[in-house]
Amino acid sequence: MKCLNCGSQMKKTKEKLYHYIDSGLSKIYLQGIEISQCSNSHCSDEEISIPNIEELHGLIAKHISSQKNKLLPEEIRFLRTHLGFSGTDFASNMGVSPETVSRWENGSVNMKEASEKLLRVLILSQSGPFRNYQELKEFAKTQRQSPVKRVFSITGHHWGEGQVA
Repeated sequence: MKCLNCGSQMKKTKEKLYHYIDSGLSKIYLQGIEISQCSNSHCSDEEISIPNIEELHGLIAKHISSQKNKLLPEEIRFLRTHLGFSGTDFASNMGVSPETVSRWENGSVNMKEASEKLLRVLILSQSGPFRNYQELKEFAKTQRQSPVKRVFSITGHHWGEGQVA
């Protein structure tokens, strides 16, 4: 494979732990993905190959939605975009103004517990019928200030929760 930037040969490496900031989440790490780096020392171009990205995003969304802590602004934005909503469409479906969604996502206003539970159920019901209603009582009860570090590993073509190295 040739570098799109300079035309030099790209060389592949397996990354031990790749910080996946393109997800919009600050603490997501991937294990086992391939990174191709340009062999030209004057070019710093690299290409990252993330297989089965829809499955990965579904797994991340499920983990975020299943946590007991309140959702952080970056997690709300990730879940909204994972569901395929624009800010305006999300606001309409949640019964709030677009300005409220913007405030949730920039952290100036906390999402109300009922709205947060609805968002979580929207995500969790995608992977099958949501039936763990007892767990609903525990969602969004605890405040926190920073995201949790999560590591996801690719095995074959499927994503799973990984171990922090």
